[in-house]
Amino acid sequence: MNRCVFFILSLILASPWASGSALLLISIDGLRPDYVLQADAHGLKIPHLRRILREGAHASGARGVLPTVTYPSHTTIVTGVWPAKHGIYTNTTFDPLGMNFEGWYWYSEDIAVPTLWEAAAKAGMTVGSVSWPVSVGAKGIRYNIPEYWRAPQGADDLKVVRAVSTPGLVAEIAKDAGPYNNDINDAIPGDWARTRYAVWILRHGKPQFMTVHLAALDHLQHATGPFSPESNSSLEQIDEMLGQLEEAARTAFPDYAVCVVSDHGFSRIDHSLNLMKAFAGEALVTLGPGGGFRGAPLVLDWKAFPKVDGGSAAILLKDPKDETTRVKVEQLLRRLAANPANGIARILDRKAIAAMGGNPEAAFWVDMQVNFSVVNSVGELVIPTKGGTHGYAPTHPELLASFFIAGPAVGNGLTLGEIDLRSIAPTLAAYLGFPFPSADLKPLALAGTR
Repeated sequence: MNRCVFFILSLILASPWASGSALLLISIDGLRPDYVLQADAHGLKIPHLRRILREGAHASGARGVLPTVTYPSHTTIVTGVWPAKHGIYTNTTFDPLGMNFEGWYWYSEDIAVPTLWEAAAKAGMTVGSVSWPVSVGAKGIRYNIPEYWRAPQGADDLKVVRAVSTPGLVAEIAKDAGPYNNDINDAIPGDWARTRYAVWILRHGKPQFMTVHLAALDHLQHATGPFSPESNSSLEQIDEMLGQLEEAARTAFPDYAVCVVSDHGFSRIDHSLNLMKAFAGEALVTLGPGGGFRGAPLVLDWKAFPKVDGGSAAILLKDPKDETTRVKVEQLLRRLAANPANGIARILDRKAIAAMGGNPEAAFWVDMQVNFSVVNSVGELVIPTKGGTHGYAPTHPELLASFFIAGPAVGNGLTLGEIDLRSIAPTLAAYLGFPFPSADLKPLALAGTR
């Protein structure tokens, strides 16, 4: 045999995925690590998650991104870089005048760096994905049903999902798995539909790299708070879904590895700070009569705008060179922060924002105490509320995300300590055997025992 051919063949055979290894990446939106690490304390029946914890490696927590919300976090998971690099700064696009009707960062063309999907496909792997954020039009995904909605309770939205998915895929799966469920308010039934569709892809498409996003836990925690009976029940059902996904994966490849992650943690809240009232009172935002889209304040003009994200808000200036407005905003924020009743934990300046990889266009960032959210509304300055939220700076322990992985060559019961969310992408790439040099950090060491 020609020496060059023999050498290339040896490299191919040495690659973990070439010998049959594959990986299923499941995101359980809003899963705090202590749901699993302290399952007994919460009375949780989650046998599949507990088995992965016992048989594999896990982090005590994964420090996330600024802000700790779904879309920038999921993009960091598949790129290994902060929002400042990948360009998905938050869930919804910056739209102070409401012209985009609460449009989200659905489209992968907005991601400014390579993704795991692209790298896996270039390495010759078949890739699948169901409901992963920012995956409309994603390169490298052969079987793709992106997360997307415009009017999720309307029949036409399912037509849109079919249109943005791999051509013909949703209709084909529906023959066996029933109709897809795109209603974001129909939490558990929606996750079961996503599970059925992902199971179909695993069994029929046999992807060597598969990403799945399950969102019900996040939805229930927003409504009732973390560790509520409703939230715990949703996680127990998600654990059943996890078992079905694992079974389907290992039908395709017996040595399928399973990695369970989350995008952020969660905090219970009892008050909200209404920044829109404060900014309008200082003529930084000009409001019109009546309401805007879906009851939001009607904004006619603005000099500085608070882009709220649950537990924090980025403050952007219409003219970044407007020093007079910048000083006025800083003075307002300092006055608000000086009153403990407003619930502000700290005000981040540009240097602090850059140190956390947040939106480089933000002049300031308001980070709340974890029992407070921040809103833009037409109500009073401080509003009693209930439920839960996320979106704070990633420095709060309650906002740590999850990382659990089990499979061939993964240490049994290995504890990794606290990790950075950016380390997940290079770790998964290294496990599957393809290069991913664009990530910020090196892969985690998954071999060994506790």
